Amino acid sequence: MTLLMLNGELCEEAEAMLPVTDRALTHGLGLYETLKLVAGVPVFFEEHVARLDLGLEELGLDRPCSRPELAAQICRLSEAGEVPDGACRILVTAGPPEGRPALLIQTDRRAFPQRPLHVISYRGVRVRAQLKAMTVMQSYLAQRAAKAAGADDAILVDDEGHIFEGATSNMFLARGGGLVTPPAEGAILPGVLRAKVEQLAGDHGIPVVEAFARVTDLRPADGMLLTSSVRGIVPVGSVDGRELLVDQALVERLRALVGTAEEASAAAFRAAYR
Repeated sequence: MTLLMLNGELCEEAEAMLPVTDRALTHGLGLYETLKLVAGVPVFFEEHVARLDLGLEELGLDRPCSRPELAAQICRLSEAGEVPDGACRILVTAGPPEGRPALLIQTDRRAFPQRPLHVISYRGVRVRAQLKAMTVMQSYLAQRAAKAAGADDAILVDDEGHIFEGATSNMFLARGGGLVTPPAEGAILPGVLRAKVEQLAGDHGIPVVEAFARVTDLRPADGMLLTSSVRGIVPVGSVDGRELLVDQALVERLRALVGTAEEASAAAFRAAYR
């Protein structure tokens, strides 16, 4: 039995229903956030909800519930669904033309490869990536192409080969003792973990530069890291068959910094909402 939370009510997956006129179905209008769950509470909750609020404001949608109510629903579903550690997906639909948005919360456990990833480049970047919108067709097509090529994942590039982000992640190059990441504007999602890595790296003496890099400019001494809230920091072993350096010491240092920040975030959540 898979439990969901729909508009504040626990229900089984087969029982969850939305109106057929919901604009999420007719127009693809809606927003989502994917948070990491640790011991039954979400990590970086405030940052994710802040991004969700910005998207709701830009689309002109009402907030489906208050921040404390959302926090309570996540914790309740985590406990009822017996998923204390894993992923939590918050989905806000636009609702029917004359109705209110719907709020759907899902939790699940996810398994990821522990080795460095082999990725392909996929030409095509997302439109209005500043919004974490339901319309993730570009990411879907990129991941499908990666699977067909026998790869683990894909990075999105433009017609000139500039790297924008991963199919469902942000991207950092490890180059010359520092990090290089594309600027979070236009067609790049301003990821919550991306911002944390930028901040933590800078605070601990690891230079971070926002600039574009091209696949053809990658060097054997370069490393690549993909970041996402649930998966964390994952090194890339090759791009389009081109091998890259995996600096395990840097990966572990960044993971340790993020881990400490996650613990602090979970503690702050408990103090505010439990």
